Amino acid sequence: MIEKPALRTDIQMVMTLVEGRRMIVFQDPHDLCARRIAIDAGALPLLQMLDGRHEIRDIQRELMNRSGGRLVTLSDIEAFLGSLDQAFLLNSESFRREMNSLFTAFSLQEKRLCVHAGKSYDPDPERLARFIEESESELPPPEFHLPEIHAVVAPHLDIRVARHTYVKAYRHLKGRQYDLAVILGINHALQDGLFCVCPKNYMTPFGEIKTDRGFVEALGKRVRPGTLTTHDFGHKIEHSVEFQTVFLHHYLKGTPIVPILCGGIHEFIAARQNPLGDDRFLGFVETIREQARMRGKVLFVAGVDFSHVGLKFGDGMPAETILARAQANDRLILDFLLAGDGQAIYENAAGTRDQYKVCGFPALILMAELMAGKKGILLDYECYREAATSSAVTYASAIFTD
Repeated sequence: MIEKPALRTDIQMVMTLVEGRRMIVFQDPHDLCARRIAIDAGALPLLQMLDGRHEIRDIQRELMNRSGGRLVTLSDIEAFLGSLDQAFLLNSESFRREMNSLFTAFSLQEKRLCVHAGKSYDPDPERLARFIEESESELPPPEFHLPEIHAVVAPHLDIRVARHTYVKAYRHLKGRQYDLAVILGINHALQDGLFCVCPKNYMTPFGEIKTDRGFVEALGKRVRPGTLTTHDFGHKIEHSVEFQTVFLHHYLKGTPIVPILCGGIHEFIAARQNPLGDDRFLGFVETIREQARMRGKVLFVAGVDFSHVGLKFGDGMPAETILARAQANDRLILDFLLAGDGQAIYENAAGTRDQYKVCGFPALILMAELMAGKKGILLDYECYREAATSSAVTYASAIFTD
């Protein structure tokens, strides 16, 4: 048994009602356990102590104090911890072995599979195409046709939830031709570099999208150490790029891609350092521009969401008490983005300490820098409310033109 047990930091605990009973459901991004684990909400005090600092006897004493002295046996605690470990929910040796197996298997894969098909969108290509086309038909026609579109900003929220917002952006690509699409997603897991680039071709229900490996290799050779991650494992389950490939393949059949996951903004905020003054960031931007000039007509895509507020996201209060402030802040960020002002986007993140948990800051800053001098047009801004968790997520779509 682990001396100081700790829950994994990448799992999410969601409070929900099951047949009138308050339960905690664990959401594992890697789906390591074959079955979904749910436990009674009364176990929350114990779970809160699984932080790697409390020994099992400390946990026993605390639980007995909270229960008014009622005996809580070590064997019961160990049995409970054992069940969590069997489900790979603890940061333990068995979890690390399982992750090492996943890492090895992914490194040997020649293609990046569409892992969210059947969960967030239909895996059947005909039904998926019909879904996109029906979503488009439910919208009024676009108010304008632009001769050039240089970039698209779209959500990375579940496609079924945000379908109209996706389509409002991607339908502007219909009938156009590009030599390459550079996709800027967000890595929802920690990574050991600013950017994670994947050389694998991406699979979609519509077929395979080729990755421009020459572009990927050039990034690896030309940027400074610490710019790129040491591996591409972040792409294995990350949805922010995958969701964009679905629409890119539908509207721009056959256009190759460069899939890039942007890391977090928080290392810069904590160190009070501006990424726009970081040689790694600046070198990455310049290399992308250089390689893009060599490719011909290039489309840039950012898969981002905006504020995440409410109980599910650790705010300690329902989303509705925060949402108006979060949405006002979103509008500021969008104004900065459309103006191509990456500096102002960073200053917003630093000034607010990212209190609204904007899931897109690094990609938004990068997109703003790449689109400086272009005209940004906001197409949609929406909010998804999750009543079961008193939480909300905001999202938007936009395009950039001359």
